[in-house]
Amino acid sequence: MNTTKALYAAFEKDSIMRLGTNESTGLAMIEAIEPEDELFALAKQVDLAEKAFHEALARRNKAHIAYLRVPNILTREAFEAAKTAEAIALELLDTEVRWLARIRATTVIGLKLKASYASTEGKLADSIIEDILQL
Repeated sequence: MNTTKALYAAFEKDSIMRLGTNESTGLAMIEAIEPEDELFALAKQVDLAEKAFHEALARRNKAHIAYLRVPNILTREAFEAAKTAEAIALELLDTEVRWLARIRATTVIGLKLKASYASTEGKLADSIIEDILQL
């Protein structure tokens, strides 16, 4: 077994190290993988879902005001559509936060990241406690 194959065998899927090949030189390179890349990527998704929810809430409020000012079928339908969009955005946000709660934080930075979202979901706070106990 040559050296490159031995290196590939040493770095398995769950390792925090990844073995790659430099395209220009063809040499095997070892690069560290951030242990919580998935956690940070999901936190970004939570941020996007939270932004979408706040935008949907603002649209619903605007449609509600329009309906109260001019109560007719068009403004009522717009208000109902905005309420539906808000409900969907809230469900997506809840789903993303639940996924965030399922990912184990293994560093203090990861725990701080999860704690920044803890006020939005009780299960997330529970998962932080579990992560601390497993450290």
